[in-house]
Amino acid sequence: MFLTAVLSLAFPQPSKTVDSVDEATALPEQEAIVQNKVVQVSGPVVRSIEAFLTAHKIPGADLKRLAQAIVAGAKKHDLDPRLIASVVIVESRGNPFAISGKDAIGVMQIHLPTWGQTADQEGINLLKVEDNVDLGARILKNYIINFGLWEGVKRYNGFFVDDPVSEGSAQEYVAKVQCIYEFRSEDRSVNPVSMPAADGFSRRGRRES
Repeated sequence: MFLTAVLSLAFPQPSKTVDSVDEATALPEQEAIVQNKVVQVSGPVVRSIEAFLTAHKIPGADLKRLAQAIVAGAKKHDLDPRLIASVVIVESRGNPFAISGKDAIGVMQIHLPTWGQTADQEGINLLKVEDNVDLGARILKNYIINFGLWEGVKRYNGFFVDDPVSEGSAQEYVAKVQCIYEFRSEDRSVNPVSMPAADGFSRRGRRES
């Protein structure tokens, strides 16, 4: 069944869905409308992110494509591209075909049981770098809007409130992202961006058992 879900994402068909999720997990309609908009990026910021990925020994013959997708997602969703790159490094080390034991897929490890239906409905191919980064950036931004920067990153990883084991795992994840994010922090070629006020986005965790 899982392989069928992966294939359906690689070759989306409007008549089929992956796994069902309740309406609370859906991203806002206005976000869905613009999610397929192509954001063209180039220049020093892309080169900076490409160098950032290279410094962390991210493999791949096409790092520029990944860097462009990260900068495009950051620009579109008003995030720091260095933050997105840090999440990518921790989640998958830039492998677009990474699949976790918890049914998360792609460079930003989108959790299929939670977000598969959204991807299917919007024709998002989670095995495509650009699509995966774009949806991951949307999800990450929603959590940051509601919970602040590092609490939002913690929820992107997914954890259960009042569960000490889950909390410990999430804190470890955040520490890894922070360590990478702050790497060579004297480099000011990539600057953080401001975060808008909360506006009722989904608060549900990304990964669930």
